[in-house]
Amino acid sequence: MPDTVYERGFDSFSVPDTATIIEQSVCKLRNAIMQGELRPGQKLIEAELCRTLDISRASLREALRILETEKLIELVPNRGPSVAKLGYDDVEAIHEVWALLTGEAIADYTRVAKDRHIVELQKALDALKASIVSNRPLDQLAATNAFFMSVMLKCGNSILTETVISLVSRVNFLRAQALLHQGWGVVYAAEIEDILDAIRAGNPDTARSATRKHIASACAAAKQLALAPDLGSAPKGKGAARSGRQPAKRASTAKKPAAASAKPRPATATKAVKAPARKAAKPAKPARAKQREEA
Repeated sequence: MPDTVYERGFDSFSVPDTATIIEQSVCKLRNAIMQGELRPGQKLIEAELCRTLDISRASLREALRILETEKLIELVPNRGPSVAKLGYDDVEAIHEVWALLTGEAIADYTRVAKDRHIVELQKALDALKASIVSNRPLDQLAATNAFFMSVMLKCGNSILTETVISLVSRVNFLRAQALLHQGWGVVYAAEIEDILDAIRAGNPDTARSATRKHIASACAAAKQLALAPDLGSAPKGKGAARSGRQPAKRASTAKKPAAASAKPRPATATKAVKAPARKAAKPAKPARAKQREEA
């Protein structure tokens, strides 16, 4: 199973004291992506990163391969590394599957949760609230990850857990960016508290519904970011209808090329008619004038 931000929970963005040069570089690059210092689609220049991180090119490439497994970096042959980028429809599809799977995981967990498990979840929720008060967005994401990983590791379905981790890895950047916007953290905390209340009450159906509601909120925030300039691509298909945007109409209002929209010019038609008139022979003289000339 890959070592992803989602799995690390509270340690999502910290740099361990015992970290190697490569691990330190991975943490620094990951944090730069999560905080928006490196933008989706941005091409990464290896020489510049080597100078900034003070590492060799071989170590940098190893760090980039690790970030590629987390879906944060794309390595394209003959084009070099770039920050991963998601389109609107990708964001929507990932959240849809994430909600279905995590909802079931939460429901299964609710049926077997013990008091000590609920204490772990309460600790994560308290940490989330504290990070909101101190305005630390990455700590908010780390606490949220810790909450859900506590559930995933005890839901009893390892395949489901691996699938969810893989999905969430692809949207972690958007989750972090959403928490940089004031207000989303408070919404997330209230929704996660509803999930915990349902688990504590031993109600799997309510816990499942609360989980899907929370992920729907995360999806709404992520889609807004995916539509923002330099953060993603415009919606298409059914996503466009739900977003309220109408790119097709904007395209139709664009100016048409002159050749397609221009009407026939009157001047051209006039020249076409007058040209033969200039070449026509002069009219014959009247008969009387001709007779006078002969006399």
